[in-house]
Amino acid sequence: MKALTDSLSQPVVSRVPPDLSDRVRIARFLCIFLMMFVHVEPGISTNVYDRDAGGFDLIYFVFARLLGLSSVSLLSVVSGYFVVASLGKAGFGRFALSKARTLVVPLIAWNLLMLALLAAYGQLTGKWQQMPEFTLVGMADALLALTKWPLDVPLWFLRDLFVCCLLSPLLFMGLKRAPVIVMLVLAAYMVFGENWLILLRPQLLLFFALGMWLRITGPDLQAIDRMARLLTAGLAIMIAVFVTIRLERVLLTEMEETLRLALDTLLRVTMAGGFWLLTGMMQHTVLASLCMRLEPHAFFLFCSHAILFHFAAIPLRRVFGNYGSDLFPITFFSLPIIAVVAAIVGLRMIRGSRTLLFLFNAGHDAPSATDRKPKRRQISPAIRQMAVNRGRDGSD
Repeated sequence: MKALTDSLSQPVVSRVPPDLSDRVRIARFLCIFLMMFVHVEPGISTNVYDRDAGGFDLIYFVFARLLGLSSVSLLSVVSGYFVVASLGKAGFGRFALSKARTLVVPLIAWNLLMLALLAAYGQLTGKWQQMPEFTLVGMADALLALTKWPLDVPLWFLRDLFVCCLLSPLLFMGLKRAPVIVMLVLAAYMVFGENWLILLRPQLLLFFALGMWLRITGPDLQAIDRMARLLTAGLAIMIAVFVTIRLERVLLTEMEETLRLALDTLLRVTMAGGFWLLTGMMQHTVLASLCMRLEPHAFFLFCSHAILFHFAAIPLRRVFGNYGSDLFPITFFSLPIIAVVAAIVGLRMIRGSRTLLFLFNAGHDAPSATDRKPKRRQISPAIRQMAVNRGRDGSD
């Protein structure tokens, strides 16, 4: 324990450069927005991938399976990257309490809200099928994702991220001394640890540790981009593999487990590199400004969207049909946009209550209605000199 404490007290991290911070803000909103497509309910009981792939079937597969599911990997890397600095600021007890407040409290609060809405829906319609079992284990799963997905399904990520944070001091010490061994152990856990119930998604710990390793080793932004380019080089291959799997109607759930995990991990890690490079390409565009303006709503959006989707899809499916209907794409593409608007409105509604912000937004303040522009960026010396030169020669 003393060795662990001494290791954590050593200053091993430098300040995050502004360009990297901006790209992380872009990545947070972009990944959460794309992840929402996974949770648009198709409204049918059959597997949507077990049918001949038409035009929209491939679009659905790309957004839900390739982009949506894989976006979580970059969020995990980012979480690991930033947790390293938090470890050195406080003792483990204060650190764990802080993470409980920002991860476990919203996990419980949002699932309690979902439970209340399901109960109200049951009272109105007489449909109680989605209510959890009122047993100790059943309620622990519903509210805390103890052994399976919670009522608000995407919040398994908060549960697993909290466990990763609790393990982060050990990961920190191991990554400083023997990073290769740690990564091999985590890869083995990813393959064999799914039934251990430490994490619902063992992959997350591997990507979390990768983010920690990046912060510990301290590569500059250019070095991180070079790593991302190497990963992205394999992305086209992985996309081709998964599109072929879809066209051939091969169900991933029926694959041999180790092969499925290997393919899924390769897709996620290469997609993480691709997403990171995309943030660099977007950085000075209008779309990047929009992502950074909306990023303060990202946590609330992440927690709320699946609840909104569940209930909003009921009337939308009656109008536009289930998956397979010609009009279902309207539901598929409109729900994520509706969720963004609802998150903005929802945060503004609770911004005056410290209690509600604590319960539903990890205690973060809601952005002001007047915060319409991203923070002004510093002009690089090279760009400033170009402007001076243009002024001297009279060019526009």
